[in-house]
Amino acid sequence: MPGAPTTSAGESSQALSLGELARAAVQLQALVSQAGAQAVVWTGSGTLISADGLILTNAHVVDNRSGEYEQLGVAVLDRTDRAPQLSYLAEVAAVDYGLDLAVVRIVSDLDGAHAQLQLPFVQLGDSDQVEIGDRIRILGYPGIGGDTVTFTEGAISGFTSERGIDGRAWLKTDATITGGNSGGMGLNQQGELVAIPTTLGSGAEDGGLADCRQLVDTNRDGVVDSEDTCVPLGGFINALRPVALATPLIQAARQGERYVQGDLPPAQQAQDLDLTPISLSNIAFSEGVDENDQPLGLGYALPTGVNEVCAFWDYAGMSDGMTWSSYWFIDGVLSEGGSSFEDVWTGGAAGNWWVCIHNETGLPDGLYEFVLEVDGEPMADDSIFVDGDRRMVELVLENGFATDLCFAFLSPSAAQNWGPDRLGAEEVVGPGDRRAFPVANGEYDLRILDCDGELLTEAYGVELSDDLAYTVAPD
Repeated sequence: MPGAPTTSAGESSQALSLGELARAAVQLQALVSQAGAQAVVWTGSGTLISADGLILTNAHVVDNRSGEYEQLGVAVLDRTDRAPQLSYLAEVAAVDYGLDLAVVRIVSDLDGAHAQLQLPFVQLGDSDQVEIGDRIRILGYPGIGGDTVTFTEGAISGFTSERGIDGRAWLKTDATITGGNSGGMGLNQQGELVAIPTTLGSGAEDGGLADCRQLVDTNRDGVVDSEDTCVPLGGFINALRPVALATPLIQAARQGERYVQGDLPPAQQAQDLDLTPISLSNIAFSEGVDENDQPLGLGYALPTGVNEVCAFWDYAGMSDGMTWSSYWFIDGVLSEGGSSFEDVWTGGAAGNWWVCIHNETGLPDGLYEFVLEVDGEPMADDSIFVDGDRRMVELVLENGFATDLCFAFLSPSAAQNWGPDRLGAEEVVGPGDRRAFPVANGEYDLRILDCDGELLTEAYGVELSDDLAYTVAPD
């Protein structure tokens, strides 16, 4: 590769300029033979992490479980103002489909001959030391607006954690990162690789997602559907995998060991699924998670200044390989820094799961709403107050109707969704009977349905500053 700087093993990349760092950004090309030539099926980005040709990228960039490509090509830079040149062939050395991470190894030149490599590479940084507000620099091949390497920059806007992942699951950023940058280079200010652009928001060129989604019941009719106002999403990659999660893959690749985790059905096989068997229920909130995946500080409200709000839920009927998303709203505004879009489900058919929204310096006070989505369909939601001025009170509901009450929805008046049915799947409140609901004090809306799902009554702005007996009856 004429003119390219090289970095020997152990030499720090911190002294390299941005242009020199860019030469460690490669374009990965999925290739097939077509009319006697190599045709490109798709492209993605990757980062050279060793002089002898190890490349860190996303699993979906190199995923060939359906046999969609014949060879994996590596295009490298000569000059940053020119398109990268297809120069090498590579193989997948280690992969984790659940984390969407992979390490590939250059194995030959384009003729299949062994290549003596001394390539520029980037040193690995400590992603656990990244803090909110830190600058993050992104290098990759966006796939639009030309074929040259592209630089964008932004700030770390938040972190999320997730069951099954030790420590940070995602670094969130406000940097504008388009789809072809998947698998590319997320650098700290010292020029170290700390993150891999991974998860798409909406409208990204290789994601095919909508520009906005109906996630909240804006017309308060009890159903989230096309009649509700859609929630605009970012349109670009907004989440990066911390490089620390790639450590087992990198170690295995360096030692020549086979490493395959989360070998799921390809995500495209999870399209057009029957979602009716899926149950997501019993959402609960806490201010943290212990080492046994149990909630810390579970309650009806959380105190001011917490660093983390975690949502726990039970699930059944899920299948590994499904796509799912978790959305956090704070006082009605979507937190893209705390939400996760289009993750691949790896939790099996049934059990319990959790995700958290996190800020080292303390989360803002407000009403936190949580929405779970599977395969593009909202499936469950609930909300909790985070502030220092809440206590538990009881709403004692009395049935003044001549029919059973089977569905009772009680949500903070500032919430967008009604939340779960407080009576659950089996419970009914007969005529003249009472049922007590413990909640945090505040102003609430109430929606009551009969056992046929027909609306009986709604009440808005019910003040629950203290325990209250409340009778629902015909007008």
